[in-house]
Amino acid sequence: MKVLRIIIAISLLYVLPYAVLSVCGRYQPYSVGVAGVKEYAWAPFGFYDPDHAWAGSSYAVLHPAEKTGGWHLFTRLAFGPLWELDCELIHNGSPPEDSNSSRKDSGQ
Repeated sequence: MKVLRIIIAISLLYVLPYAVLSVCGRYQPYSVGVAGVKEYAWAPFGFYDPDHAWAGSSYAVLHPAEKTGGWHLFTRLAFGPLWELDCELIHNGSPPEDSNSSRKDSGQ
C-alpha cells in the first residue's frame, strides 16, 4: 500500500507541473525553412524561447532583423513523453486561425 502511494505521488509530481505549463502554452514555429515557417507545434510555457534562434538556422541568418525563436532542449527532454502524448491526443491539430484575419477578408 505504501509503494502504491509513492508511485501515485511521483506520478503526480511529474504530470501536474506539465499540465500547468501546457495550460499556459501556445502554438509556436516547429519547422522553419528559408522562406519562413513550415510547421507549427504545441509549446507548453517554457518549451519555446522567442528571443533565441535555433543554432544554425538558415532563416535567422538570412533575416537577421526578424525575431526568431528556438526550442529548449532540457524541457523537451524532461517532459518528452508527456509532450508527445499532449501533441497526439489534445493539441493534434494545426494552430487556430487568427480571428482578425477572417474579419479583414470578409470586409468587416
